[in-house]
Amino acid sequence: MSLSFWNPNSVFAGFDDEFFNPMPSTLLGVPALTPFKTDTMRHSSPRYEVTENEKQFRLSVDVPGVKPEDMTIELEHDGRVLHMSGGRKVKTDKSYEEYKFDKRFTLGKDLDTSKITAHLSDGVLCLTAPKKEKLPPTKQTIAITQGEAPALMETEQ
Repeated sequence: MSLSFWNPNSVFAGFDDEFFNPMPSTLLGVPALTPFKTDTMRHSSPRYEVTENEKQFRLSVDVPGVKPEDMTIELEHDGRVLHMSGGRKVKTDKSYEEYKFDKRFTLGKDLDTSKITAHLSDGVLCLTAPKKEKLPPTKQTIAITQGEAPALMETEQ
């Protein structure tokens, strides 16, 4: 599966606007209250692709026109959630548009999140993480003693 690039001139380009606008223009019907399309902030969810094999995980995200300094990538929840946010601004003679994205991905427990790398090239951000080495299951025998069970240890507060 290859990545598809976002096209702002697509028939569906304004589709997200109705979800992020608490008072959609189609419901208002009053021209003075309809949003100006020349000055707009567009929330978008970038297209992405996840691939993996036995040794590594790869997440490729379309972020055309976004520079590394305009993005933030963080690990949250003990390294189990990858949080990406960022955006870009487009200014022309007649309009100003700002595109923002905020996306979270839950990562598998089999990834070594301390070794995640991120590379940006031609508008595609690629994050890779090696998988942890699978250790063979271990078996441990626990000795059984007879008599009263020991009391719980008290913790200092």
